[in-house]
Amino acid sequence: MSLNRVDDGVSRGWRRGAIRVAAIVSALLLVLFAFLVYVLLASSDPGYWAGEIAEFERLDISNPPDKDQIVFVGGGTIRQWDNLEQALAPLPVIKRGFGGAHVSHVTAYAPRIVLPHEPSAVVVSAGADDLADVGGKPPDQVEADMAELIALLRPSGLRPRDAPQVYILSITPSPMRSARWPAFAQANAQLSALADANPGVYFVDVASLIATDDGRMDESLYKWDGLTFNEEGYAVLGRAVRQRLMADLGARLRSTPPPTADPLGRAVPAP
Repeated sequence: MSLNRVDDGVSRGWRRGAIRVAAIVSALLLVLFAFLVYVLLASSDPGYWAGEIAEFERLDISNPPDKDQIVFVGGGTIRQWDNLEQALAPLPVIKRGFGGAHVSHVTAYAPRIVLPHEPSAVVVSAGADDLADVGGKPPDQVEADMAELIALLRPSGLRPRDAPQVYILSITPSPMRSARWPAFAQANAQLSALADANPGVYFVDVASLIATDDGRMDESLYKWDGLTFNEEGYAVLGRAVRQRLMADLGARLRSTPPPTADPLGRAVPAP
């Protein structure tokens, strides 16, 4: 057998192996892409988050929080805010962020994870996932969904002083979703107008705080995935939200009398 024939056989074997590897890699990539599309589409159904909601309810039963606190609700921005309680101190807060919640998902589950707490205020951070590329909603739909949520939290038949104040955090554009920034900006303008038209509802612009001097996104405030705030990003968000809530609700916190003590030295709740 000549050397050339051996070389040809080795070359053909290498090509066949390379083709098989390429086919396997392509198949795996196709499966991964199909799985990601499935997750994105399935997560548009509020039932996708039922497990997380049930866990909140179990937590509320085993360790019920006090009434008249500030409930933070929404999607990933709230869910991954690990030091929320410390960042907002001394304001009393309850964290109820789940999955990649849409505004309509918050509305669907608010009767179970928000209203039972009888909150003094509700901070909503949602909308970015509504506007995502796959199955994305238009800004008009996000505004309509937020109006429905407001109506649930502040029903017309309830006296304004008995309804929680609602704070809508602006949708923050992220590096990974740069193609959707114009839709984010339009939705924010509509949400701001919606808040202005509803007493007791306020729009908090946090999107402008993560912009650079030239108007671009400060990517240093995000983790490697281009979607999630890093520690510095959450610090920026926390300072802005705390400042606004302290200005609006701090007086109520300061007016709450401290617990008194009974003759035996045990703490007694103030009447």
